[in-house]
Amino acid sequence: MTRILLFSGSQRRESFNTRLLAHVEFHLQWQCEVDWIHPAEVDLPLFDQDLEADSAVSAKVAALLQRFASCDALIVACPEYNGQATPYLKNTIDWVTRLSHIDARYTNPFVDKPVLLCSASTGWSGGAVALPHLRALFGYVGSNVLGCTVSIAHANHKWTEDGFQFSDDTESQIDEALLRLLKICGQTNHERSTLTL
Repeated sequence: MTRILLFSGSQRRESFNTRLLAHVEFHLQWQCEVDWIHPAEVDLPLFDQDLEADSAVSAKVAALLQRFASCDALIVACPEYNGQATPYLKNTIDWVTRLSHIDARYTNPFVDKPVLLCSASTGWSGGAVALPHLRALFGYVGSNVLGCTVSIAHANHKWTEDGFQFSDDTESQIDEALLRLLKICGQTNHERSTLTL
């Protein structure tokens, strides 16, 4: 079964981006296996090459790398900080991609990985200003970033005690993006199985 990894670029407990991923997970039910990386599992210092020799840090990075490597696709939801991705998300990617450069046992887990980018914000942009920067980041590390995105503006007004309440158009947009992601995963898995015949 296709395995999708969900990663929120926000560390905030009541994050609208984490809530958006939970909403996305509901759309994915029964279609695939879903895994989450939570901030408490990351717990990395600011990237510093002087810390690469720290065995405790490298062990955390290696565990994260394996999580990214073991999924068929990645869904990232990230808020917009001054028009950019969050330092937390960037720092995580920096640590994980660096490991393959210093330890030959590991390879970059993002190469050819299908990635769907999402964002939710309380403002008018829905995080759309930061999404091109996210696209550039994941493209740089080798990911297959989907052309479509999920962007939710004024997320605080769409959140209720029963969860997000979106328009039919928004729900359709989410479904279409997920369908495209799953289709790409299916094609990729088929190619892998063909190569191993």
